[in-house]
Amino acid sequence: MKYESSVDANISEQEKAFRSFISNDPALSYFLETGSTRKNARFSKEEIYKDPAFLAFISPYFQDVYVKAILRAFDLKDTNLMSDVAVNPILLDDTHKKQAFDQIFVYLEEKKAKLVSLSNKLQLGESIMMLDLSDYAGIMTIANLNYLPDEFQEFRSVYAREILKVVRSLVSRDFQAALNIATDLRQLKCDAQTTYDADTLYQQLENASQKASAVEGLSGGGEQSTGKIIWGIIGFIIIIIKLILLFAD
Repeated sequence: MKYESSVDANISEQEKAFRSFISNDPALSYFLETGSTRKNARFSKEEIYKDPAFLAFISPYFQDVYVKAILRAFDLKDTNLMSDVAVNPILLDDTHKKQAFDQIFVYLEEKKAKLVSLSNKLQLGESIMMLDLSDYAGIMTIANLNYLPDEFQEFRSVYAREILKVVRSLVSRDFQAALNIATDLRQLKCDAQTTYDADTLYQQLENASQKASAVEGLSGGGEQSTGKIIWGIIGFIIIIIKLILLFAD
């Protein structure tokens, strides 16, 4: 439902008062009318915004623009829009908040399904576009997920576990890409166990990366013996094999 600043005069005195508060709040009125936010815009701290009667009035308008703004932020990878929406109060009563969150969950489940599809292709040895993978496991998506309210904590954890599967499948195909995704994943706010698993995975990959760098350093040093270089390479290969076996589901 689109909010209109001008309406027929034949409305209740209560609605007139509510509309007056909205008109006197540039950040809120701009958001309701355009579905966007001005940079760093903040709603006024009005006590009436906690009034159940006011929330019942504004909820149908706010729900529409709130959901569309969240989905647009994900689609455009716009963390500025998402952060500006996140710092302002969610002016929804319980019924409309549940409806709004359900709409967002539907969108996120579709996003997760596409991530799972990419993960399955990796496990089957099929080729994928890394750009597609970054759309679902990249830092911008992770940042936007972090801006969502606490009600999305469980989803973030489930989503993180799907990214973990992607990294494990990617290790043997593109080690650097796997390390990059694992690095970004550490930023995702999820439950304690998933956070621990993400940190552990990152440390394992980072250690392997450091071993690889050490091998390169040996191969570039003319004074190092050929035997040390060979054993360094063998050691790195063993590490990768262990990682692959460890990550095998």
